[in-house]
Amino acid sequence: MSSNKVHWGIAGLGKIAHRFARDLTQHAEKSELYAVAARDQQRADEFAEQYHCQHSYASYQALAEDQIVNVVYIATIHPLHKNMVELFLTHGKHVLVEKPAFTNIEDWDEMSALAKEKGLLLIEGMKSVTFPAYQALRQFIQENNVKIDSVDASFGNWHAFDTNQQIFNPNLCGGATLDVGVYALWLYADLCHLTKTSILKPSVNYHKDNAESEVDENVEFVFDGEIKGKICASITQNLKREAIIKGPELEIIIHDKWWNPKTIDISYLGKKQKIITPTRGGGFEYEIEHVSSLILNSKFQSDIVRHETSRQVISVMETSLMENGFQYLLRSSGKDKFN
Repeated sequence: MSSNKVHWGIAGLGKIAHRFARDLTQHAEKSELYAVAARDQQRADEFAEQYHCQHSYASYQALAEDQIVNVVYIATIHPLHKNMVELFLTHGKHVLVEKPAFTNIEDWDEMSALAKEKGLLLIEGMKSVTFPAYQALRQFIQENNVKIDSVDASFGNWHAFDTNQQIFNPNLCGGATLDVGVYALWLYADLCHLTKTSILKPSVNYHKDNAESEVDENVEFVFDGEIKGKICASITQNLKREAIIKGPELEIIIHDKWWNPKTIDISYLGKKQKIITPTRGGGFEYEIEHVSSLILNSKFQSDIVRHETSRQVISVMETSLMENGFQYLLRSSGKDKFN
């Protein structure tokens, strides 16, 4: 790590890794893409060449052993996260792991304890809460001591049923809850934390559009208590893309693709205001720069992507899937080893 640049590695070079790498190399001033790794050398070489990266490896072990790498972004599928996180933490790397960080509380607690023991960052890749517009909204709520009564947020897109896709594959921890439900649950949990509100166990409704499907295709979480929550997710239906937050004389609308918050309308006590932030990249640059800033300032916890919120959301997802017969989607590949 130079005095003003953090050296990043990327493990797992699928579609999301390409989006991450574009934002890192084009829009993250404090960050440098230094090394990438896949299980195939040609794939790693091609990725590295595309993004002008200095080093490419055909094994995750080799990436872990590169002493120049400061932090690794893990972009593999959910069930591989546990061992990947353990590998990189054990070798002294900070870790940003794509959402959901883990599929169960046991893995989260074990890896959090390891990160603390090693004095390293472990952060879930929840980019939506790092956007400047969302941070401005949080500041508005705090400064005005705003009371929130309800949160209505959905994330859903239609996909043709195909078990070759990870989202429909039960052996790869597919399904709506883990794939996209995590975003809206995170929004609800973060707003509860901001307003010092307890999260009660939700009622949960699952249904399928494809009878032969073995994953949760559609889910609705309904939270009761001080802040009502209607949180929906789907991998087979297009759901509305606005998040609506309400309270006494309050309406907040996070507009299209609320999980990439750029435009937010606030109506409060008869006054209206708009939060607009200009587009830079694809949205990953904000979490990249946040993590790099933490490393450069020798901080080992994020006050934006909080450990406690990640744990709460994982707990809600794990409990709901187990209680509705989807416990087999929560497996992690604890016995896998990486070259």
